[in-house]
Amino acid sequence: MTRTITLRLSDEAYEAVKRYAEAEGTSMNAWVEGVLDAEDMRRRCAAHATWVRASPTVARAALAFGEANQQALRTAGLPNLAGTAE
Repeated sequence: MTRTITLRLSDEAYEAVKRYAEAEGTSMNAWVEGVLDAEDMRRRCAAHATWVRASPTVARAALAFGEANQQALRTAGLPNLAGTAE
């Protein structure tokens, strides 16, 4: 279900949002949504980084799994992170 949230901005903040949105050729609502999405992603990534630092065993297992996947791609002759298909 879609939820509507009302933001109250100072005149200065409103004009700044309007200016940024116009510069990107988008609506103010779409610009604010983009900023909120970026902030949400930043927070999620920070939380994930904190979790990974606190879980070195899991991090090592994930890195080993990723390397095995890359090796499987190389073996199959498919493109991989090294940019090779050999």
